[in-house]
Amino acid sequence: MKYLLKIKDLDIPIDIKEYKTAKTMKMFFRDNTLIITKPKFVSKRDVDIFLMTNEPIIYREYKNILEQNKNKEILWQTGQKFLYKGEDYTVNILYHSKDIISIRIEKKSKTFNIILPNFIKKEEIDENVKIALRRIFKNNTQAIINDRLPYWSQKTGIKYTSVKVQDAKTKFGSCVPKTKALHFSSRLIMLNEDAVDAIIVHELCHIVYPNHGKEFYKLVNSYISNYKEIDKYLKDISKRIREWWELGTVPISHFEKKKTLSRKRIKNGKYCTIRWFNN
Repeated sequence: MKYLLKIKDLDIPIDIKEYKTAKTMKMFFRDNTLIITKPKFVSKRDVDIFLMTNEPIIYREYKNILEQNKNKEILWQTGQKFLYKGEDYTVNILYHSKDIISIRIEKKSKTFNIILPNFIKKEEIDENVKIALRRIFKNNTQAIINDRLPYWSQKTGIKYTSVKVQDAKTKFGSCVPKTKALHFSSRLIMLNEDAVDAIIVHELCHIVYPNHGKEFYKLVNSYISNYKEIDKYLKDISKRIREWWELGTVPISHFEKKKTLSRKRIKNGKYCTIRWFNN
């Protein structure tokens, strides 16, 4: 459900998403929109009451986003750093007379050569370069998955039925235990090899244990002994990766920390914890 929330002088886009498996209601800004994810048992009226109660913080955060948008950094300049296979690569902008964007990744010099058409407009650069990068990242991530997934499937003895690489923004990987289908983000190519292996093992283990219980982590750790260390690395690096992709279009408002705003009884005796969530 999408609509505009009027707070003082601002019309704030709202997008409410309902999930059967959700246990908490989470709110965060993405692409200039306040995203609300909620359990099925939380009614629209409950959401409206919560929004009304917390109008000041919503207004403040949205105002910050608009201000950041005005001062957004210009992407794709020579000398900028870009993460690839866990290392910093230097962006090098070049121009040619062709009508295509060409990207050449130099492993030895750790350089991203982005070759643009001479006639391209400034406002067209950001999105078109990102489109080209997404294609390259998807192909290169697919090559890694094709190599490492069969290896770990054989090593763990856990079989899967299908695998897809997509431009997922919020998760590095996901699993559908019932169908044994695996999904991976094309942004895995930005991580080091150990992290990619850990993500693959993590998703394979979900075929055996759908949740994140003790048995699940015991199984993961039996194959990835330094999983805790890698998990911390992933949490730290994911913020940087996300900021890179969002920079130049719509900045994300990062809240200082997860903050439980209220916990209330909804209906059927169920409780719902409502949080601002670090996106």
